[in-house]
Amino acid sequence: MNISSASSTSSASYTASSATDTSALEKQKAKLQADLEKIGASKDDEKTKETKTKQIEQQIKQIDAQIAQKSKNSSASANSSSTPPEKPANSNTLAAASVQEIAAATTDSEGRFDIRV
Repeated sequence: MNISSASSTSSASYTASSATDTSALEKQKAKLQADLEKIGASKDDEKTKETKTKQIEQQIKQIDAQIAQKSKNSSASANSSSTPPEKPANSNTLAAASVQEIAAATTDSEGRFDIRV
């Protein structure tokens, strides 16, 4: 059994879990898929090939999960930041005037402030 290649796959798992960018995760996934092809063509015995293949396939699943999570998080944050906050359904409720509304306030003929919200 080749121990050095088993330790290199565990270090690949560490770098995949510490990657923060989706493109970096995609690159790591592509590298692992290339490693899978190399394992299939290697001269190792079948048990060693099976063990290495399972390890790499597990790492690919973890990367896919991380990519899905990042996609979910980025779409959720994009949706929440692009939609303005909803106004209250009841228009009779009182609310504080914003800075822009106060700056645009005028006075009526009797000198009282007229702020239209």
